[in-house]
Amino acid sequence: MTGLVPESHRRLLRRSRWRIAVFGAFILTLGLTLLSAGAYAVVQKRMYIHLEETLVRAAHRARESGAPAGPVLLVDERGRWLGGLSPAEWTVEGRPGMRIVEDPVLGPLALLELGSAGGEPQAVATLAQREIRSANDFLRVLIAMTLVGGVIGLPIGYALAGLALRPISEAVRERSEFVALASHQLRTPLSVIRTSAELAKTGKGVSPDEALATILGQAERMETLAARLTALARAETKVEEGHGQGDLVDTAETVVAALAPAAAQAGVTLDVDAPRPVGTRLGTDELTDLLTPLVENAIRFSPRRGNVTVRVLPDGGNAIAEVADQGPGIAPEDLPHVSRPFFQGRRARGGFGLGLAIAQAIVDRHRGRLSIVSTPGHGTTVRVILPGLPQSASSTLTNSHKP
Repeated sequence: MTGLVPESHRRLLRRSRWRIAVFGAFILTLGLTLLSAGAYAVVQKRMYIHLEETLVRAAHRARESGAPAGPVLLVDERGRWLGGLSPAEWTVEGRPGMRIVEDPVLGPLALLELGSAGGEPQAVATLAQREIRSANDFLRVLIAMTLVGGVIGLPIGYALAGLALRPISEAVRERSEFVALASHQLRTPLSVIRTSAELAKTGKGVSPDEALATILGQAERMETLAARLTALARAETKVEEGHGQGDLVDTAETVVAALAPAAAQAGVTLDVDAPRPVGTRLGTDELTDLLTPLVENAIRFSPRRGNVTVRVLPDGGNAIAEVADQGPGIAPEDLPHVSRPFFQGRRARGGFGLGLAIAQAIVDRHRGRLSIVSTPGHGTTVRVILPGLPQSASSTLTNSHKP
């Protein structure tokens, strides 16, 4: 989040991280609250069941063997008689069932009303202070864990949000660098055009014809750059509507034929090694955009009397294209970066550094693979693996181009 990332983006990123962190902490707290409520409900239910079972056993014993006097029979946690009770602030309502009552002397009691009359006890009670204290302690622990979880979840959520938003931040940074580099590439020819025009206007050392020739050359360079930028944008953003079909062999031969004059001017020999038709799921236009910059780069970096070979071959369900040259190769430290837009490395020879970026974008969009094998001083081979067509479909596609 440094360098060319706009300040507005950094502010938006920080706000987004905090919003995600707060929302994540809220969701975590809500989840812990629900889990705690469920856990407490289970513990409380088990406590009631245990107390009720104790009181039911005591009630059966009271009916079978007689009980001490008093409307309420008090028993211990094992159901043993402790004596009789007379309700003070709480009353026996005469409705069967267990409830918790608060005795001013004994504290919390679990009371099971029997609905009986006469000489038998009307209810059985046992001390519930220990169980209730344990349940309350458990509830306090759950509340503390929920609060601590929510507090801890905030910085953790902020850190995780940063990791989640990092690809977006990197994309904005790369796009900002791309815009800056594109502006730099356009600024240079514009400066040359302006200088040539001013010198021609004042007549200082440059004739109008020389100025026009320079301006024309720089305009052509800008036109080439605009075309490359358009190709890169198309490669990165074009929406597929189904699968295209293109003959990789036919496209390779067309590209080589189109670049043959440039190769001849550079003193480089172009060859196509394609033993049989190879169909792909890319259309002809995309294949042309893919192969053209690869062959152009190979020509540009090949020495005079060098050779550039374009090989095409099927490989199972894939189609493979290789462009090999005999140039100086790519430095190992530059190899991981050559597919970045405008990257030209230490052996730059003109161009804009967009060819491999265009090829990489097309290959990525079709879930293919692009690999580069280069040995300094012994040339470079760019290998592209694309989704292919069955052999029968490839043959049909090739025959359809024949007159």
